[in-house]
Amino acid sequence: MSQSISLSELNELVKDTVKESFPSKYNIIAEISEFNESRGHAYLELIEKNENDQLKAKARATIWASTYRMLKPYFESTTGHYLQAGLKILIVVTLEFHEIYGFSLNIKDIDPTYTIGDIEQKRLAIIKKLEDEGVLEMNKELEFPLVPQRIAVISSETAAGFGDFSDQLSENSYGFRFEVKLFQSVMQGEETEQSIIEALEKIYETIDDFDIVVIIRGGGSKSDLSWFDSYEIAVNIAQFPVPVITGIGHERDESVADMVAHACLKTPTAAAEFIINEVLRFHTYLNDMGNQFFELIKMKLLKERNQLELIINNLHPLFSQIITAEEAELQLMKERFKNSIKENITDHMYKLDLYPPAIKNILISIINDKSRSLEIIQMNLENKVSGYFSKFKHELEVLKQKNNFLNPDNILMRGYSITTYNGKTVKSIKDINDKDIIETKLIDGSFKSKVEK
Repeated sequence: MSQSISLSELNELVKDTVKESFPSKYNIIAEISEFNESRGHAYLELIEKNENDQLKAKARATIWASTYRMLKPYFESTTGHYLQAGLKILIVVTLEFHEIYGFSLNIKDIDPTYTIGDIEQKRLAIIKKLEDEGVLEMNKELEFPLVPQRIAVISSETAAGFGDFSDQLSENSYGFRFEVKLFQSVMQGEETEQSIIEALEKIYETIDDFDIVVIIRGGGSKSDLSWFDSYEIAVNIAQFPVPVITGIGHERDESVADMVAHACLKTPTAAAEFIINEVLRFHTYLNDMGNQFFELIKMKLLKERNQLELIINNLHPLFSQIITAEEAELQLMKERFKNSIKENITDHMYKLDLYPPAIKNILISIINDKSRSLEIIQMNLENKVSGYFSKFKHELEVLKQKNNFLNPDNILMRGYSITTYNGKTVKSIKDINDKDIIETKLIDGSFKSKVEK
């Protein structure tokens, strides 16, 4: 058996061998699988995967505090990202072997431009995949609801952004009312993707209760925004059956989630204002339609009143002429009828003289009866004709009264008034605001006043 050595001696030999065999610095490319900070030092686990996403190599790495104090702000300010798991980095390292802790890499420098390129390359690959699958514009193509008042919000309850969003909605100056339900979610870190997808699934279970979905977060760095450059989040938003609004970005940054959403706003407050403006758009449309309808009715009534007055003015002399002519004709008929009866009676009385007295008395009685019947018929005829013309005169009077009733001046004379604001009739207290100047019209003039609520 060969001479044996201790473990420490073996490790010392390995340490010397590594130092002699790898004396220089090396540029290597690796992915961070784990990242921790402790006492100013950074401890990383670096990995490399093959084309099938299988682990190919792994090594521990350290950035000592003296170096980390310089590398950290430089990397974050250049890339806009923290050093964290999932990033691919190009680093300058030396190889070390410690008797107790084993093999590790000592990171001396990091090239942030490589990480920027890798992140952008991944982002572009996700966007292209969404385009190839035909889902990139799918949520944008949904019809936005006319009155989006039932809102499902995906956010963190403690996030300042959720409070800003809720306050903006509840304190809107138009008095609009919104129903907001929060679906809790992690909005940064490795759990972001799964948490947001689970929240969308919960909303989908009661999808008929909501008009839109809003995803918001408050504050955070550009690095936090990178969690929304996720294919899984994007594809779930793109294919969601109701419009999704995002308020997760910064002024100059746009995530993939923003790109597939129906509308993307930079802040939660801006998202709330967008929703308020959509409701205001429909509210204004209804007011305009109401005003147009009122004006149309007003014009129609005016036209009908003018036409009615014209008809009355044309018919009045005509009916007067007809009534006068009918009365003259009736009077002539009465005279003719009376003369005819007198002639008939005289003729019959003459003939009676030719009959014996008994027959003469009978015939006189019959003639008297017939005369009374004729007088009754004459009276009935007079009454019917007179009633017909009385009814016709009454209908003309009713038409005149209706015409007078429709006259706006007569309405004002009964104590009513008409109030306008900027030339439009005020029909509801909602049409005016505090300190607005309104005009009130009465029968004998008008005056202006200031609204106090």
